[in-house]
Amino acid sequence: MIKNFPQFDDVGGFPLAENIEKEKFEQFYWTSYKALVSNNKEYLLEHSGIKQYFLNPISQAIEFKLKSGLDIINYPQLMDMIVQFLKPIADYETEPDLIDPKKAYIPEMFVIDEFAKAYYNETGKTLKVKICITGPIELYIKKHDFTIYQDLALNFAKSVNSFIKNSIINNKYVETLIVSIDEPSFGYVDLFNVNNDDLIKIFDKSLEGIDTINQIHLHSLKQANVPLQTENIHVLTCEYASDPTNKIPKKELDQHDKFIRVGITRTNIDNIIAEKIDAGKTWDEIKSYEGMLSLIDSKERIRKNFLEAIKLYDDRLKYVGPDCSLQGWQIPEVAYELLHRTSEVIEEVRKAL
Repeated sequence: MIKNFPQFDDVGGFPLAENIEKEKFEQFYWTSYKALVSNNKEYLLEHSGIKQYFLNPISQAIEFKLKSGLDIINYPQLMDMIVQFLKPIADYETEPDLIDPKKAYIPEMFVIDEFAKAYYNETGKTLKVKICITGPIELYIKKHDFTIYQDLALNFAKSVNSFIKNSIINNKYVETLIVSIDEPSFGYVDLFNVNNDDLIKIFDKSLEGIDTINQIHLHSLKQANVPLQTENIHVLTCEYASDPTNKIPKKELDQHDKFIRVGITRTNIDNIIAEKIDAGKTWDEIKSYEGMLSLIDSKERIRKNFLEAIKLYDDRLKYVGPDCSLQGWQIPEVAYELLHRTSEVIEEVRKAL
């Protein structure tokens, strides 16, 4: 039995409710953002469009996540992970790529706070929450290119830091336990004009003064040596379910006193669909609700991944869950089933060990 059984968290992305048009959600997302910048929270709660197209879809996604069995809920990220942060940085920048610290918000956390009040009144329980935010290198790459100029990258890091600091909530309703910077390209692409010491400084700046368990969400561990050397990152992640070669020796975690989050359920839906089509299924068969359900990993496969992760990392395994975002799974009920099946496996393994 491992000393501290890993907790079940998710990466954040979730499908938008099918009855909500994406364009409407985005319109009222930015209307809500402006209301937060103006400190007009009453407007947020009273505006019928905001309620229908912003508050309700996020609240419904929170309910799905709660019901699934997650130990720690990442706010439902229904917005594009790049636009969500690059747009406000551009709208409210005081220097290139540096947002006015007073205007950096993650609007979903406002919904989390309001939802949690009702949840607490109903259950007496505090909502345990995770915040994910697109990391400084990913934002830099998407706006500029792969040639990194440190001053601009540090401005992105400072912007990320402001988004986080303005969004952490700790009260009797909400406890923010985890912050995760999302760096999916890191380790996959070549970066120029930057060395490891620069990257360590950039990552640490983005999490400076953040008193939570801090993760870096990676799709590849090829450059794990960089976050391993940071001061402010505590947990690395790996998308193990989709790529079992995506691992590092436990001794490296021991050496740097870091922990790991392992993805035990695949979420790379395009690849999974391609596998089904190669096996003879048609798109018409797959795109139905039942067809989408058939794409979810079996409990046996999830359990195998989980047990292998325990064997690999033992007490350095701190979190498990799906590999990455569930936004591409299109149907909220299917995304819920993937989370719930993962939860069932985790609980079965917990009881067996």
